[in-house]
Amino acid sequence: MNPISAFFLRNIIPVFFLYGLAFFTTGLALALASRRRSQFRFARAIRPLAAFGILHGAHEWIEMFQKIGLQLGTYTPTVPQEMGRLAVLSLSFLMLLAFGGLGLNLERGGRWRAYLPGAVMTTLWAAALLMVKVVLKPSPTEMIGLADVLLRYLLGIPGALLGTWALRAQQRTFREHKMPQFGRDLGWCAVALFLYGAVGQFFVQPTSLWPSTVVNSTLFLHWFGLPVQLFRAIMASVLAFHMIRALDAFELESQRRLEEAHRAKLRAQAAALEAERRTSREMERLNEELRLTTRELSLLLDLSNLLATPMSLRERLHNVLERIVRSLDFPDAGMILLIGREGGMLHVQAAIGLSPPDGLDGQTPEYRWAMRLGEQCVAQGATICRHLDGITHTLSLERVVREVESPCYSSPLAMVSLPLAFQQQVIGSIVLARIRSEEERSLSTDEFKLMLGVAQQLGLSIENARLHQEAREREKRLGELLHQVVNAQEAERQRIARELHDATAQSLTAIALGLRGVEALLDEDPVVATREIRELKSFSTDALGELRRIISDLRPPQLDDLGLVAALQWYIHEFEKRYEIPTDFAVEGSEFRLPSEYETVLFRITQEALTNIAKHANASRAFVRLEIRPTHICVTVQDDGCGFDPEEVLEGTRPRTGWGLLGIQERALLLGGHYEIHSAPGQGTRIRVRVPLTTEPEDVENTAVVG
Repeated sequence: MNPISAFFLRNIIPVFFLYGLAFFTTGLALALASRRRSQFRFARAIRPLAAFGILHGAHEWIEMFQKIGLQLGTYTPTVPQEMGRLAVLSLSFLMLLAFGGLGLNLERGGRWRAYLPGAVMTTLWAAALLMVKVVLKPSPTEMIGLADVLLRYLLGIPGALLGTWALRAQQRTFREHKMPQFGRDLGWCAVALFLYGAVGQFFVQPTSLWPSTVVNSTLFLHWFGLPVQLFRAIMASVLAFHMIRALDAFELESQRRLEEAHRAKLRAQAAALEAERRTSREMERLNEELRLTTRELSLLLDLSNLLATPMSLRERLHNVLERIVRSLDFPDAGMILLIGREGGMLHVQAAIGLSPPDGLDGQTPEYRWAMRLGEQCVAQGATICRHLDGITHTLSLERVVREVESPCYSSPLAMVSLPLAFQQQVIGSIVLARIRSEEERSLSTDEFKLMLGVAQQLGLSIENARLHQEAREREKRLGELLHQVVNAQEAERQRIARELHDATAQSLTAIALGLRGVEALLDEDPVVATREIRELKSFSTDALGELRRIISDLRPPQLDDLGLVAALQWYIHEFEKRYEIPTDFAVEGSEFRLPSEYETVLFRITQEALTNIAKHANASRAFVRLEIRPTHICVTVQDDGCGFDPEEVLEGTRPRTGWGLLGIQERALLLGGHYEIHSAPGQGTRIRVRVPLTTEPEDVENTAVVG
């Protein structure tokens, strides 16, 4: 035996102490580390490994104390004490098997699967002990040795191999989590555990059980010159050293978790700050929208109040335009154009800052541009912009939301025209311009949106104001018309009374006086009486004709007996004789007998139109056309006279001298129809009335000749 082997054999007690200390230290460090929270699977298996280290270290220290007692000759272990030692050793190996099962994640599908290898190997160990006892029939002391050998073969070596596999698996996990240094430590732990189990536990004490009869601790000492316990102690020390280093992974994980929590906190704080900034910006936006809405509502309220004031529509629109120009930042001039009720022409209703200076006649270039821009706006039904360089373009609502000033136009905005609409129909436009200020001020998006809102509401307000004014004027005209109707009735009664008194009454008086004379002459001179009777007959015929003429003037019997066409033919014939104005009469369509109210109204409309021609037109020729359709009837009366301005007459800009046009209008509305009047000074007049047929007319035989 070489001196080194002899030295270690003499000092085997410190070897056992170092052996047990290494495992106990490893178990204690693992037990302390098991209190940490970790996402590694290795952390769940660390408690059985800690129990293995503590139990295995305790076992080696038990053997150490037994060796001390034997060397001193004061202690000899009994069989029960040896069985206790074997129990501690078996428990340590079972914990090593449990570590391997948990480390390999064998508990998936049931935690009992992690402990299944320990249960199987324990069963095999018990069966092997029973078989050895039956076959070899050893003594109790020999049986303790055999049990120790079988325990290391059937529990120690499989436990070490399974633990080595679990450590290799966790080594890959550390690499995946970017902890390669700890993976290397676990690799050394796996190597140390493998050598400890596969080599250290294979060289057992010599017994009568093969292969311990050949491969045992004596052979190991012979081969390597060292006791196997020293080899086990060295492997345990290597395992303890690298395992303690590998446990620093939990510290790094905690640091990373703290750093991640800190970063999450910083992200949460940043998100909170960003949310606060977004909330602040949203509040600013809402406040700005509220300010703009308040400004818009205030302006719209003022405009509504101005449009409701009791004055003419032109004056109201002038005040409204003045308020808009004064309230907005961009414009210093403006114009409102509306489509007229009659003729559909676009007329300037109000203008501020665009009129010629000092009351000079003519139109400024800005005035003409404003009119042209307003006309384009009404024609296209869209917003039209004009820049200082003379370029005009259409601005869509989507473009308004994004930007007011188009990047294609570097020149500042000079004029903008917005449509005024009512119920999806354009009724006019408003033009806002900046022409007098030397400062170039761009139109902001907020102000443009405000202008859009004002234009939208202004169209509704203007239409309501026009309807209200028309209703008031209509009510006033109806009152005046009623007064005129009453006066006309009284005048007609006076005329009838005068004609009856001057013509019919005198004829009847002459007839009465003549009859008295005839009565006296019948006996004295029958010839003279006969001559007087002839004269009285002539008087009675004249009185009857005069009475019929008066009745015909009131209501022609042809209207009731023969219908509208015959009545119009008769009246036109009488009109030509009375006023010496040639008049053409034409009928188009199928001739139906109309309801009485239709025939009366249409006859009176034609009568009134021809009367106006006779009184005011100074015409040389007149034309009357009657269109009879299944759904409607049209009457057109036209002349080649002097003409007039319909807007001036109908809007009442001058004192009313006649009520013919108003009567025609009211009679047409009475039947649910409408009328059109086209006239201009020196160009004659054309009046067209169209009324719908709400009842089915009767077919009658045409008894009138159209001429």
